[in-house]
Amino acid sequence: MSFIKNDFAGKIRRNGFLLFIIVLSLNSVSYGQNIKYASFGIDTINNTIPHGLKVGDKAPDFTGYDQKGKQVELKKLLENGPVILFFYRGKWCPVCSRYINNYQDSLKVITDQGFNVVAITPESIENVEQTVKLHNITFTVIYDCQEKIMKDYDVMFSVTKAYQDKILSDFSIDIAKNNGRDAARLPVPATYIINKEGIIVAAQFDPNYRNRAPVTWMLKNMALIY
Repeated sequence: MSFIKNDFAGKIRRNGFLLFIIVLSLNSVSYGQNIKYASFGIDTINNTIPHGLKVGDKAPDFTGYDQKGKQVELKKLLENGPVILFFYRGKWCPVCSRYINNYQDSLKVITDQGFNVVAITPESIENVEQTVKLHNITFTVIYDCQEKIMKDYDVMFSVTKAYQDKILSDFSIDIAKNNGRDAARLPVPATYIINKEGIIVAAQFDPNYRNRAPVTWMLKNMALIY
């Protein structure tokens, strides 16, 4: 009788493990397949889909110039404390504008805990200056003039023609010209929290540009540093 019970329990364990593997496989296969990339302007036909960096990854170092023309290097910033790094699309994006305002409104709460805030954008330096003035930004904004930072953080994508036309129609903005480029490329507006050792301890990445890391998420994950 005990043999039968043990055999039955063994089958349950084996079947349960098999079910776990099947579910895990289905999740892995379906990851990204239900995302309507084109609706967010991401060209998937001839271009690579960005997936962003992950928690535990080493944050790529970068050097750029901020809105004051001052050279900024991530490695130097990290010597003074951890960094919250986020990407935004441009001054023409209403969602980005609201998000930037939220950052500015919450900036003291963030900096009082020893964090630096850095925003990366593909829009030209002239447009960066307008964005800074419009939102009274006091944190660092870097124009990714060579699009290298976006590439290194795996957030950059080529914009579909349909989405370019939509932005031109809705906001009278030519994305490529707004960025000072011959082709339209944008970042997924991801957020990364980087500790002093240069390791990403929290990451928010969503192809849906409407979904951003809220301040509550940042505060919760900032606590992981200390």
